[in-house]
Amino acid sequence: MALHPHICRLSWPGRCYDALAFLTRLVPPRRDCTGHDLGRCLPFYGPAGLCIGLTLTLPCFFLYFLLCQSPQASLVLCAALAAWSWMGLEVWATRGLHWDGLADLGDACGSGARDDRFWSILRDSRLGAFGALHLLLAFGGMWLALCWHIHAGQWLCLVAAPAWGRACALWLAASAEPREPQSLGGLTCAGASPALARGYALGALLLLCLMFFAGQVALWQVPLTLCGQYVLIRRMAALARDRGGVNGDFLGAAIQWGQLWFLLATV
Repeated sequence: MALHPHICRLSWPGRCYDALAFLTRLVPPRRDCTGHDLGRCLPFYGPAGLCIGLTLTLPCFFLYFLLCQSPQASLVLCAALAAWSWMGLEVWATRGLHWDGLADLGDACGSGARDDRFWSILRDSRLGAFGALHLLLAFGGMWLALCWHIHAGQWLCLVAAPAWGRACALWLAASAEPREPQSLGGLTCAGASPALARGYALGALLLLCLMFFAGQVALWQVPLTLCGQYVLIRRMAALARDRGGVNGDFLGAAIQWGQLWFLLATV
């Protein structure tokens, strides 16, 4: 017997599906999904991130394996090409949505503007010098970190990184009030709570412990990754509160900077 669509929407598979549909193009959105469903699917950003990580990492792994079969292959170059393919797939799968948020926030922060001028720059779709610099720094750092992980055989880090980045959006949403509660960013923040943020923090610790026992990270990298992420989210939350609240660009930037920090801290 088929389940009623309302039941599917409220069940955990339905909310996980909505999270994946909102964050990526991997699955089509449901016809009856509205902006008010965004808050309900926020707790499932982590599982959606793992689906993204698997989708990006499996083709990357097979490409690296095929490239390494050549007798003249340079392992470093093979890793660089595989890392570039991982990032290209991420841009395609996410429609570049979170990279756009990172660039917009970079322009607004780099301008030194405040109040309405800050938000006017943040919402400007044109790319400025500061946004371009932020993109170059984040993209270059992520590419180098991915190369390192691939060359070292740390594939679990590539799978976990998108989930970690999506958890950062949840942590930021729970740390500052939304600027416009009825915007997409505000509706997303409605699903955040301190209890959910603490649950995800415990999940992050368990993930790092699992990676330690799997030989993917060293013991000292566990507290380093957690402490560095805490500082990053605190700084972004303080900036959001100072500028009047969180919006979708803040959340997108948190995803990309958090994902980058995870990859750098675990190399």
